[in-house]
Amino acid sequence: MTSAAQNQRPERRRGRVDIGGVLLRLYVILVALFLLSPIFIILLTSFTPTESVEFPPRGFSLMWYGRLVDHLEGNPGTKPGLTPSILMSAQIGLVVAILAVVVGVLVAYALHKYAFPGKEVFRNLFLLPLMFPQLVIGVGLLLVFSEFRWFGYFERLVIGHVILTIPFVILTVGASLEVYEQDLEEAAMGLGANPVQTFFLVTLPLIRQGIIAGAIFAFVTSFTQFTVTFFLYSGSTKPLPMWIYEIVVMSVDPLLAVVSILLIALAIVVVVVLSKLVDVRRLFGGR
Repeated sequence: MTSAAQNQRPERRRGRVDIGGVLLRLYVILVALFLLSPIFIILLTSFTPTESVEFPPRGFSLMWYGRLVDHLEGNPGTKPGLTPSILMSAQIGLVVAILAVVVGVLVAYALHKYAFPGKEVFRNLFLLPLMFPQLVIGVGLLLVFSEFRWFGYFERLVIGHVILTIPFVILTVGASLEVYEQDLEEAAMGLGANPVQTFFLVTLPLIRQGIIAGAIFAFVTSFTQFTVTFFLYSGSTKPLPMWIYEIVVMSVDPLLAVVSILLIALAIVVVVVLSKLVDVRRLFGGR
């Protein structure tokens, strides 16, 4: 009798509804819907057939996607400068990605390889742009550049964006350095390679995933950066965030929803490419 009763208890437990698990899943779903709701609203708004932003839209139309093409082509009746703004942001992003990778890789390698007084202080100093408000960084750079009349507007934007993006490269490359095979470096040195040859021929290929990830983060951050760009840009050609800002100042236009959807699509493409090129779990120490 006792044995039969014990066998029935697990069956009864399995038959009960896991209320805690159901509530947890419901909570996760609600949070996900809350986070995705702005994107969903923007997506629907981009298909509105009206001249103003309305949600829910009265119908379905690709009118504003067609107007985006008109803006890209610079047709009459459109706000000029969209294509040059995109090209300028892309150019700045590429330069920033290259410089951030060069500086970030060397800093991360030095912090990982060598022990010296104040090492943790230096590490935290390089990561400060992640903690400081971007408004403070933008105002500080503006005051410095204005006081000493340093550089043109393009160089100012590059320097400002590099300051913001270096921490991303340091973090991703530093994570790669924590899991790469150091024995291969020692083997290369034992076979006669000098430190410079070892770094370029052995170390860099071993940490390439962190370098690729850092470069992508740097490019996307620079391409979409608004706050620091707002304080440092000048000239007739504006980076894309400033072109969008001028649209917002003049009027709330459904074209903004279309541009936002394209930027979201860019972010999705970046995530997909990153997942294909980089083993994210291995990069951050996963198994």
